[in-house]
Parts: sequence; C-alpha cells; structure tokens
Amino acid sequence: MSRFSQRVKIVTTLGAVAIVVAVAHTLVKGVPAEQALAISAPECSDGLDNDVDGQIDYPEDTDCDFPGDAREGKVGTDLFISVSDGIDSVENGETITYTVSLRTENANPKLVDVRFFIPELTSFINASESGRKDGVAVIWRDVQIQPKYVKNLSVTIRINQDTADGTILYAEASANGERASDTTQVQEEEMGIAPLEIFVDDGRVYAEPGEELHYRIVVKNHFGPDRDFDLYTHIPPFLSFADASGEYKRDNRSVEWHDQYIGNGETIVYDIIGIIERDAPEFANLRLRVSSDAALGTDTTTVLYEQIPPAALSLSIDDGQTTAKNGQELTYIIHIRNNQGKLLTGVDAKTGWPTYTEFVSASEGGYWTGKEVHWKDLTVAPFGSRTLQVTLRVRSDAPLGAQLRHTVRSVGQEAVDVTEVSTSSSGHSNVQANNAPRLLRKVADRTEVRPGDTVNYTIYVQNTLENPVLNVHIEDRMDPRYSTVINAESGQMQGEKIVWDIPSLQPGETWQVTYSVRVNSNVPHGTELANVVTINGDGMESVSLTHRTYTTRIGVVTHLPKSGAPLDVIFAGIMALFSGFPTMWIRRRSFVIA
Repeated sequence: MSRFSQRVKIVTTLGAVAIVVAVAHTLVKGVPAEQALAISAPECSDGLDNDVDGQIDYPEDTDCDFPGDAREGKVGTDLFISVSDGIDSVENGETITYTVSLRTENANPKLVDVRFFIPELTSFINASESGRKDGVAVIWRDVQIQPKYVKNLSVTIRINQDTADGTILYAEASANGERASDTTQVQEEEMGIAPLEIFVDDGRVYAEPGEELHYRIVVKNHFGPDRDFDLYTHIPPFLSFADASGEYKRDNRSVEWHDQYIGNGETIVYDIIGIIERDAPEFANLRLRVSSDAALGTDTTTVLYEQIPPAALSLSIDDGQTTAKNGQELTYIIHIRNNQGKLLTGVDAKTGWPTYTEFVSASEGGYWTGKEVHWKDLTVAPFGSRTLQVTLRVRSDAPLGAQLRHTVRSVGQEAVDVTEVSTSSSGHSNVQANNAPRLLRKVADRTEVRPGDTVNYTIYVQNTLENPVLNVHIEDRMDPRYSTVINAESGQMQGEKIVWDIPSLQPGETWQVTYSVRVNSNVPHGTELANVVTINGDGMESVSLTHRTYTTRIGVVTHLPKSGAPLDVIFAGIMALFSGFPTMWIRRRSFVIA
C-alpha cells in the first residue's frame, strides 16, 4: 500500500473517532451551543464598566481575572471603611485606640452616621469628635467625608484586667451599610511591673468662656524598671486645643506622645494649653483624661459665668437733641442689647451725670444717688434688648456753648451723648418711652371693685417691629379664687388662663379684645386682683421679656370708711339748740324789765 493511502486511512479513522466522541458528549452533556449561549455575555467581556471603577473589562480592570469571569467586582459603592488598632496583641489592663477610616469616591461631600461596636471585655474611655456612647456602640452623627480625603475617627478603650489570655477582641465599624472589622488577641499581662503614675491638673476649679487653661501632666515611674511608653489624651468638648509640649502627634481632638522613655525613679512633665470656647454652656464639665497602659489621670474644670463678657452687651444713649435751651428737659433713651443666646441676669447700668443739669426722673427702677442714676440687677432676654429712660433739666445758669456730656456704663461698655447749651433747641426729639407705642398693653374700666362687681378688661396689641409677626399667642392668667370669667370674647379658656391666637400681625397693625370678669363674693377686703398677660410669636425673638408681659392690679373694697356724724348725734344737737332758745329768751326779757 502506498504511503498516500495510509495517510488517508489514518485521517478517516480519526474523523470517525471524533464523530463518535461528539455524539457521546451530546448525549451526556447536551448541545455545546446551549452552554455557550448561557455565558455569551460574562461581566469581564461585555465592554461595560460594571463596578464603576473607571476601568472596562479584562485586562484593564483588575477585578476581572480572565475574559470568562462572570463577576467584575462590587458595583455601585461610593464609601469605603476600615478599622484598625494597629497592633496584633494587647495585654490585660492596657488601653488601645481604634482608628475608623472613611473615604468616598463621590464627587460631592458625603454625610453618614458611623457606628463603632466596642469589643467585649473592654471599657470605653473616650472617642474623638464628640462620639457618643450608646449601649455597646459609639455613634457619630452626620460625619462629613470630603472627596479625595480620608476621614479618621478614633475610639480609646481599656482591656479588663480579668480578660483571659488568648481572648480575641473583635471590633466592628459600620457606615452607610458598609462594614469593617479588626481582631486583636489578649496576652497575659507581665507580672511584677508596676504601672506608671499619671497626674493632670490645670489648677482651676471654675473657669469662664474664653479663658486659657494650662494643664500640667506629670508622669512618674517610681516603682518600675526603665521602659518605653505611649501617652494618650483627648481634648474634651467646648475646649479648643492651643499648644502642647514635646514631640506630640495631634489628630483632631486626640493628642498623643509615642515612644517616650522614662527611667526608674524618673518624672516627666508634659503641658497642654486649651482655650474654653465662647459658646460653652454654663456648668459644663471640661474633663481631660490622660492614659498610658493601665495608668490614668483625670482633671475636671467646671464652666461658670462669674462675670458677663463685655462683648455680650451693646449700649447706646441718645436724647435726640444737638442743642438745648436753659430750663429745657431732656429725655435720654438708653438701649441695652444682649448679643448672645443666653439670658443675662444681674446686669448693672450707671449714668455719668452731665454738668449744669438737674435730675428729674428715671424709669425701670433707676434711682438717683446724688451723682448718678443707677439700675441694679437688670435682666435682658437672649438676643433681646432693654430700654431705659432718664430725664434731666438744663440748669438756668448753664453758660451758652457748654457741652452736656451724658455717659452710660454697663459691663465694661460705655456710650456717650453730647448736647450743646444754646439759645434754641434743635434736633429730632426722642419720643418719650411713656408715650411710645407699646407692643402689649392692658387696661381695666375701674381701679377698685367690691365683691360681686363686674370688671371689663381690654387688651391692646400693636406690632411695633419692622417685620411681620406670625403665630401670635396671647395668654391672660388670673386667680380663680378671686374672679370668674363670664365673657371671654372669642378667647378659649384653658385652665386658669384665656388664650387668643392670631395668625399674623403686619408692621404697625393693631389688635384688641375686651372681656368681662366677675369678682367672687367671698373676696376679703384689701385683696389685690392681679392679672398677667403675655404675648409670644415668630419674629419677636429680639423683644425683651419685659415688653412681652403686662400686669394690671385692682384693689377689692368690701366697706366704705365712715364719714360725717351719726344720726343720733345730729338729733341730739338739734334738740339742744331748740331747748336752749327759750332759756335765752326768758333771760333776755328779765334783763330788759330790770
């Protein structure tokens, strides 16, 4: 047989074998075309960026292992989170700090809530950025993550002394559905090494906003061998970090000193300087904790407003005049404005009296000391104002051209008004406070009543502000022991008060209401009926409480004082007169005859 015939025979035999294998595979596995159709478009060969990482398919996209890979990676995430304490093992009683790192690929800043679940067999010490402990978790609300930056949050904990050797501490952090975890193994604490001693003190018990606190941290190693140590502290809320000594590392509110060396019997001193924030609330506790392994030192300073900061008040004084004549009365309007959101109490104000003037009167309890007018213990509402009034008279001997310099002082602030003595007065006179429009006023139709009488009260409201006032709420309280409302005039009775609600008042708009009250029949003589009416609404935040409250008082009289002479005295006098007339007539006739 020729060589060509042998080759044809071999090819024919191989073809027959291939057909047999294909038929057998089809009977067992099915048609290959169906299987090919099932994976016709795998993730790594569809030409799409399925995981939105900026890379398309194999081999550009590192999440694709080969063209037939049906999974290109996680799709749609824009937040990445990790948590770590930076160590693999820890001893009993030691403190460790976990760092939660967050990053976003979003083009805009992202706000998320972050939770850190504290490992078991540990105790919480502190957290950065005012993280709040809630049960077994530390929570940060509305954490802002900036694009292209890593946001770090930290939590410091201490391992319990009785934690068993070999225990795995499992910590977990979550944000926006993303989770990360960290594990650390507890090792048995080395015996025979005494812990360091830590003392921290700023030398203060109380401090005010804006004050600088100088903390001195003392670390002592009087009972242990030479060693290396790390020192940790966390700046408390309402205290701003200013400076620290040594080679420290600062991360937001955490201040750390790493790889510090201390010999046996040595003492090392560190310093931290902080400034109390201006908006620190009164009685807030500034608690600074410093720790190193099992050693812990704490100092607490309480915020106390012993004095009102000068910036809290603004003062002004004006009589509306540039010149004044001899004998003319000048009325000065003094405005005290509260620039902060805290109620100010115990505010004193004094006026420096101008030469060539005489005191006439003062409002709001101001009293004349012979040299100045003094107001004591005033109260000014948050972001509100208080208006005072003082009137003086230009003396007749004031020389022409004299400068009447009137000053007012309060809490370190001073305001001045200058008026010149002239032959005529000029300038726009101030509207006196008594005649100025009031926001709230209430009058009664009488000043004295008897038990059983009826009194008619009228409430006047005028929007004296430059802005509309919305949702106006008026309450008028009275004592039900002494009086009973018989006609509330569209008001609603709510317990011991009448309530009126007004949707809005435009600038200059007025509103009034009249209602009737009957005095109870058993009210004793001399009782004073006091009614207090208050007003509130959106847009009245700058109005002081004094101008939003009005009180009326009416005296109760049960009997009138005796006047004139009793009837029996009058009758006896008339009888004496008539009985004396005949006697005088007889004596007169006897005298004439004689």
